[in-house]
This record gives sequence, C-alpha cells and structure tokens, in this order.
Amino acid sequence: MEKEREIEQFRFSAKPVTAADGRVKLVPQSIGHRGFSAKYAENTLSALQAAIEDGADAIETDVRMSSDGVVVISHDPSTKRVFGSNGSLIKKRPYVGDLDKLLTLRPPNEKMPLLREVLELFASSANFDDKWLVIDVKADNEVDVIEGIAKVMKEVKDDFTFWNSRIVLGIWMVKFLPYCEKYLPQTPMMHIGANVWYARKFLGAPTLVGFSILLASLYSTDGYALIRESRAAGKAIYVWTVNPDEAMRMCLALQVDAVLTDNPVRFNELRKEYLNREADGKVDPESAVEKVLTLGTKTRLYALGLLMKTISPIFRIMNE
Repeated sequence: MEKEREIEQFRFSAKPVTAADGRVKLVPQSIGHRGFSAKYAENTLSALQAAIEDGADAIETDVRMSSDGVVVISHDPSTKRVFGSNGSLIKKRPYVGDLDKLLTLRPPNEKMPLLREVLELFASSANFDDKWLVIDVKADNEVDVIEGIAKVMKEVKDDFTFWNSRIVLGIWMVKFLPYCEKYLPQTPMMHIGANVWYARKFLGAPTLVGFSILLASLYSTDGYALIRESRAAGKAIYVWTVNPDEAMRMCLALQVDAVLTDNPVRFNELRKEYLNREADGKVDPESAVEKVLTLGTKTRLYALGLLMKTISPIFRIMNE
C-alpha cells in the first residue's frame, strides 16, 4: 500500500523532462483549468478533450449534484453565466428534462456534461491513457456529492486501483473529509483554497497528495512557508489560476508541481523555454520569483493576497 501511495504521489508531482542538451529538469505539470477554456466553452467535453489533445498533463473540472441525484459538470452553482438560463441553483433543478436541455452560450453550444461522460474518456480513450483528472468539489456542495462521485466511478469502471492513479479529489472544506474517508478511502486528495492557515488543517489527511493554492496567496511569507512545509512532508504544490505569461514564469521560477491554467498550450510553450535555457545554478526559488515579476505585478499580488486573507474566514463560515 505504501509503495502504491508513493507512485501516486510521484504521478501528481513535478515531472522530470530532458532538455535539448540532455539535462533533466523537474518542471510543473500543465493542468487545463476547466479544460482548454481559453479556446472553448468552459467545462464542456470539447474543452476537456482539447486540453489533453493539445498537450496538457491533466485536466481540472468542477462537479455539482442535481436535484435528481445526477453528478454534473459545472463551476457555478447556477446556470445563468454559462448557459444563459435562469439563476436558480443546479442542486434544485433535475438533470433529466431540465438541465439536459441547456446549451452553452459560447459556441459550439454544447450540453452540460455529466461526470460519467468525463470518466468514460479516461476509461476508454487512448488519448487519456497517461493523463489524470482533478475533480473540484465546490465548497457549497452538499456532502453527499462524495458518495455520488464514488458511485459514478464504480459504474464506469469498477476498479479503484485504476481510478486512484488517475483521479485527485479537490477538496475545499474539512466538512468533506469524513465522507472521502468513507466512500473513497484510497483516492488521492488535494486541498484547494486561498488561505494558507486553513490549508494546514489538511496536512494530516491520509490521502493528501498536495495543495492547490491561489497564486496571490503563495506570494507571501506564509505562502513560501507552506511551500517549504509541503516539500518537507512530501506533498505537492499546485497553483491556480495562472494565465498571464508573467504569472506562468513566476510558477516556473518557484518550481511548483503543477499549474492550473485556461491556456495549457501557452504554458507548455513557456515551460519548454524554461527547460531549454541555460542552467541558473543553485538559485533560491523565492529570489528567482522576485526577478521575474514587475513592480506592478508584485503590488497586485500582495494586495489580492491580503484581500483573500481577509475574506476567506467569511467564505468558510458560509460553507462549513
């Protein structure tokens, strides 16, 4: 069991890549945030497939449960922004005869996918053989969504050894942990969040492989401390959501394990550039970050980090 966990941990960490001159570097994995959402309507099958076909190492998607117990793919709690439908909550609407009729506002006007359809890609498509999936369990979900995820996994392929090498549960709130232990006791998990203090609550979780932290929250003394603590504990650091070139270069300099981005193609280009440049020698990642960022970006990151530190306790109270 410990050997299997070590393999899982390595799979979800920075990957070794050989540069043109034969040097091997560890570089962050590329995770398509809601698929290739810079090009396609977010969280559609087209966006998820395109991210993998265009070189992402993994994809991230969001789950919610409809009133008739169907686990669907949606970031927002309602369908208004993406589908133009009314603002009522997905959890209060049935999938059959309601949500299944909606089409995205953004071309090519696709339906809301089911988690089942996404998992079927991993179970049956050769393009997904060596890829993996982050399932973002949104904080305002009911806790029974974990049981729903486990049920879909089993129905698509009744082999949790298979799934546990391909799926990472993205958990925002500690309220979900007992249900993860009950229904998916061996499935790798990461904490997603923006508060470094709250993230430490997850360090003792038995299946924790890492932390997915808002970029601005890492750009701080507390953020750098979490990176050091995570590395000492053998846990990975992921960063969301990284779209500007400058932010991507910051993550490369910081030597994180994975980057969640709407544009995995662009990140892969910059990753290749980073991989093939001259070796920097032993440079402290935090010092390297300071060289990458402009003063304006540093100021914005610092301000946003302070804002998130202030409002995140309110977010927790609303969702625990």
